[in-house]
Amino acid sequence: MRAQRGFTLIESVMVIAITGVVITVVSVFIVPATTAYFASAARAQLGDQADTALRRIARDLSLALPNSARVSASERSLELIPISGAARYATESGNPLQFGAVDPSFDIIGPPLRLSHAGQQLAWYNLGAGIPDADAYTLGNVRTATSAAGNATTVGIGGAALANSLQAPPFRVYAIEPPVSYRCDLTTRTLTRHTGYGFNATQPDPPAGGTSAVLARNVEGCKFSFDAATITARYGLVSLEITLKDRGETVTLHHAVHVDNLP
Repeated sequence: MRAQRGFTLIESVMVIAITGVVITVVSVFIVPATTAYFASAARAQLGDQADTALRRIARDLSLALPNSARVSASERSLELIPISGAARYATESGNPLQFGAVDPSFDIIGPPLRLSHAGQQLAWYNLGAGIPDADAYTLGNVRTATSAAGNATTVGIGGAALANSLQAPPFRVYAIEPPVSYRCDLTTRTLTRHTGYGFNATQPDPPAGGTSAVLARNVEGCKFSFDAATITARYGLVSLEITLKDRGETVTLHHAVHVDNLP
């Protein structure tokens, strides 16, 4: 009968000790690499989210009515008036647009004016806040189109006569959409896009009514600024900054958008 053998206590202790050394050595190399990977993935996710939000704002700014961008005193809310079409109106030949008198229709020179829907609002020579008869937020230079949706070469309009001061080069008419606001709320840590709340002479912060959609979460900070000093040069610069923080990782992105303010 053969004797049965097993591990001795000394052998077991040695195996445990060697295993512990191996695990320690492996963890020195694996744990930092794994931690770095997850940190990098978190930063990339935050960066993508911030970049997508800023690009959406920049796209709306590039299609905004000239001199319609404005920033709240808190620098956390940005408002603009989108346009869906623009064209040059007739001033002499054909059926020219009359200023200072009620005119039910006028012709378009060159490419037609695109109207996205029936009853669309039109704006002329927008110069921005504080300019009499030339501030779209007060509707002083805004009238409603009576033409159907589509590409129009002759446009019907309703409402009172347009002020004579609105007849100025480059003789453009803009098909505009309801105002849009982008607002950071550091309490809920969100960046939200608001629309459908209507025109207001003073910037609403926050907008009341309408619809909203969250563009970014985990917002730690944001800042919007508008270089209004360059309006006289017919261009402007909107600076956008947003900071997102999640799981100990923080990402801050900056974006500058050139805005054409030639009315």
